[in-house]
Amino acid sequence: MREILYNNTAMKKIVGSNLLGQALLLSATLVWGSSFVILKQTLEGANTLYVIALRFLASAILLSLICIKKLIKLDKKTVFRGVVLGLILSCAYISQTFGLTLTTPGRNAFLTSSYCVMCPFLLWLIFKQKPKSYNVLSALLCIVGIGMIALSNDGTAGELALLGDGLTLISAVFFGLQIIFIGRFQETGSDSMQLLLVELYVVGIIHTFGSIMVELPQTGIAGYTLNSEQIWKIVYLTLACTLFAQFAQITGQKLTTTTQSSIILSLEAVFGVIFSIIFGGEKMTALLIIGFVIVFVAMMISELKPDFFRLFRRKTVDETPKELIETEKTELKEQKNE
Repeated sequence: MREILYNNTAMKKIVGSNLLGQALLLSATLVWGSSFVILKQTLEGANTLYVIALRFLASAILLSLICIKKLIKLDKKTVFRGVVLGLILSCAYISQTFGLTLTTPGRNAFLTSSYCVMCPFLLWLIFKQKPKSYNVLSALLCIVGIGMIALSNDGTAGELALLGDGLTLISAVFFGLQIIFIGRFQETGSDSMQLLLVELYVVGIIHTFGSIMVELPQTGIAGYTLNSEQIWKIVYLTLACTLFAQFAQITGQKLTTTTQSSIILSLEAVFGVIFSIIFGGEKMTALLIIGFVIVFVAMMISELKPDFFRLFRRKTVDETPKELIETEKTELKEQKNE
């Protein structure tokens, strides 16, 4: 009887932690979805590289204060790997942000999210891991969806909108590379929080020097003046979209299955479109909607793989985080020894 009660309690804890993980991941995708509109509005009348530099340097400093022990224990290998990630992420943000200034937040969100379709092919190119048949299918669907998104341009923005979409797709390649290298570095023992610390500093420093060399000669000091609304939006991008969202993703993925995480995180693009319609005034056309749907389906195929039908099965102890299982085993031993 005692063991039955314990098993019930353990299962409640597992289900509770799973729900917490899902809630954290959903909150992260909501925040990231809102960031496209917020950043687009912040960049109106402000230097692009300067805004990115502020966001990442502030995030790096705040994270350093929170994780001071991680910062002190940095070794040369981790610093080198963090610099590599920072260079990749800098390229991703430069192309994505300049793309955002030329296209709509909704298009920017969906085209950025196509990185999950690109990852298997980047792995093939770099590490010679041949993609599966479902990767090819998702890539073909993604190409069709992107084509429809490009053709949905009503002509008001002309070639600039297409250039913005193209820059956004380039950013998706770099975001895909970042995910691949993070995975490789973590597999070989690098601490994810230490990598993130170095990465944030590198992105902030690169954009600071870029702004000084490129934007300062063009706009002068006047281009660095921000109004109160822009300052609050940068604070939101720093605290919510960078620090909180990163924490929510890291913690949420530990408490949920890979399949559940993939589905929830893929909703970032959907939320990006919703926020763009409500707060950004983006207009939807039938062709644009169809394009979004096709890209989203391609993302689902790429992320879920053959595990799709496992979504409907009941979560078991085998699918729970290792840390939680070990904790439950320890508590059971202590109760038996009483």
